[in-house]
Amino acid sequence: MAPNAAGGSSSSSTSTTMDPLTATTKMAKAIMSAPTGNGRLICTILSAYDLPDGAVPESVTMSYRETNGRGSYNEISTGPPAAKHKDHVNSFKFGGPNSEANQLTISAPLPVLFESTVTFTLKYSDESKNLTSTCTIHKTLRVNDTQWLILNLDPVSSTTGGSRTPLQSSASRISNTGSTDQQPTLRLKLRLEGPYRPEIAAVINLMNGWFNAVDVVSDNTLGFVGDIPKNVPAVKLLLVPTVPLATVAVAALPILGGVLIIGIPFFLPIILILLTLGLSLGAIGSSVYFSTREGRTRIQHVAEPSYQTFLMTKTGQRIIYDVGPRPSPQSLAHAVLPQDMIGKLIVSLVIDAIGSASYLIPLAGEGFDLTWAPISMILVGALYDDVMPNLKYVALVEELLPFTDFIPSATLGWVKEFGPNIIDEAKGRMSDAKRVGRRERDALANLHLSQQ
Repeated sequence: MAPNAAGGSSSSSTSTTMDPLTATTKMAKAIMSAPTGNGRLICTILSAYDLPDGAVPESVTMSYRETNGRGSYNEISTGPPAAKHKDHVNSFKFGGPNSEANQLTISAPLPVLFESTVTFTLKYSDESKNLTSTCTIHKTLRVNDTQWLILNLDPVSSTTGGSRTPLQSSASRISNTGSTDQQPTLRLKLRLEGPYRPEIAAVINLMNGWFNAVDVVSDNTLGFVGDIPKNVPAVKLLLVPTVPLATVAVAALPILGGVLIIGIPFFLPIILILLTLGLSLGAIGSSVYFSTREGRTRIQHVAEPSYQTFLMTKTGQRIIYDVGPRPSPQSLAHAVLPQDMIGKLIVSLVIDAIGSASYLIPLAGEGFDLTWAPISMILVGALYDDVMPNLKYVALVEELLPFTDFIPSATLGWVKEFGPNIIDEAKGRMSDAKRVGRRERDALANLHLSQQ
């Protein structure tokens, strides 16, 4: 078992052989079975490696401390090790990954637990030998995520000043000698579980209810429709006039096209109404199709990687799970907008183009600016707050004031961020070109002199 892209443990053979329908069902069950109360930190102590001596530890304790420095809570402990490791000196096993004897669970409000620091202490009968390590949850785990960790252990007196960084590696160090120079480590499996935000949970429940209803209707409808040719053979006669009707329709297309071009001023409102109606029906049909089993399977392959990538971000965690204050619209936009030079340029040009589009509809377009102004401020702030913190207010004002939409606020932010580097790079290339030109000129001059 190894961590997958989302941080959880999964078997590579299972992921390659699981059919899409089974994967969709499994994901839906995982969503529906997510916990809905306090957060839970579940730790399975696996082993302690390379300890300073052969003394058998009594237990491993786990406790958490809030970020405000308040005292430790819910200190719980395992029993003594189950066995001594045969292949490692001064190393002990506490049990397997699925054993309950070496499993520690802390329950607390998820926002508190997510921002807390967890302390693991390997305890001896002689307290002076105790070893400890700390782990900051939000830097190590994501909600409903499992990680296999190797934590460095240090004497209790040497870890009071800060936390240690976990080594996320499963490589073990094998030793055939009695050397104690290697760093003692504690190996464990850590999982953080917690509830969705209420609005996210409501949406998930609503979607699953809708999917179940669509599945019931589609199962009954498809069976009925599929049996019509068998039960009513005369239906096949309806296909007879299809070919001549299709031929007439294809032949009439040039005539209809000419009529539409000549009478476009009169047919434009009708065309717009039909286009709007067609798009609406297409959107409704697409939403119904993607609600079926086949549609959900297809869209999963497209949406799953993007969802997992978004869920790995701090903003994604705060949107989906109840781990603290909700992210601001600007931080949400920052999480989804590109941060590279070309990507920012394209987004900036689109923002300015939409802002200037109000000139296409005089007077009425200024009313559109009232809606676009706050959106533009959020997008510009998400793109360039690190470079020009006040630029978002410029974008807001120029969209609200009349006849100022021509100011390319977003593009100016791009010039501010990337312009100096582009100019410096251009100067460097020009300097290199001049240097090469002088060398070529000197070489030609020397060649001319040598020929004389």
